[in-house]
Amino acid sequence: MMNIIRCTGILFLTALTLFGCSSSHVPVTESGEKAASGCFYGTGAGNRCPQPQETPPDLAGVPGAKVTREPFSKRGNKDYTVFGQKFQVWRNLDSYTEEGMASWYGPGFHGQKTSNGEHYNMNGFTAAHKNLPLPCFLKVTNLANGKAVIVRVNDRGPFHGSRILDLSRGAAAKIGIIGPGTGKVRVEYINPGKIANQTSEAEMNGFKPYIQVFATGDPERAREICEKVTLATGKNSRVEKSGSTYRIKVGPLTEKEATDVLAKIRDLGYKNAYFTAG
Repeated sequence: MMNIIRCTGILFLTALTLFGCSSSHVPVTESGEKAASGCFYGTGAGNRCPQPQETPPDLAGVPGAKVTREPFSKRGNKDYTVFGQKFQVWRNLDSYTEEGMASWYGPGFHGQKTSNGEHYNMNGFTAAHKNLPLPCFLKVTNLANGKAVIVRVNDRGPFHGSRILDLSRGAAAKIGIIGPGTGKVRVEYINPGKIANQTSEAEMNGFKPYIQVFATGDPERAREICEKVTLATGKNSRVEKSGSTYRIKVGPLTEKEATDVLAKIRDLGYKNAYFTAG
């Protein structure tokens, strides 16, 4: 049963249903660091968001893939589920860094299609990542020996333990983790700047008529944000309660207006707002 409370003309909903990749059972990163948006920094399932960089990566003399400016693929960038866990793609990304374990994959996958539809070349400089938009570029540094390589991310994974990256054999060889099989690395996002023909987030994830703005454990803050978003967008907003979590959502929206409404919400400071089905 749903309990509906009205607050200054806005519906305040108490629901038992969990929506999208955000739930009250949010996995915590090793550091347990939580972003202002209510999601946890790190790579993996659930409501994660990218840890921002303090400075852009230094690419001087780093071998590997050639960094190009290309639009994100319309394939491979939808939110997805693996082994019962929901993964959210970071489609609005300009900065990300993380340290963790990387592995590599080789002959058994050579020639097969990657998540964005390209054929995997184990001797190239590519990588698989659970949350990054495809394709994009990373600087990967082996923290044991300081060796670094640039990779183009075009696949999903790894889905083994807490590993954050799966490298092609060629990339793994460059930084010396072929023998041990895994190694602790630092990954740094390479931001190519704005792209004029960039694929919209609605195209990447398939059109979804709602936007999740924010999640919080404070009902009064949720109410305030809901009112603020309604005034800024002129669209229907609501708060959904699940357990101790309150989620502010806007919609339903038409496909024509969805991108503009998302931009207005992010202009208010909610940079991690994203499209969701309900």
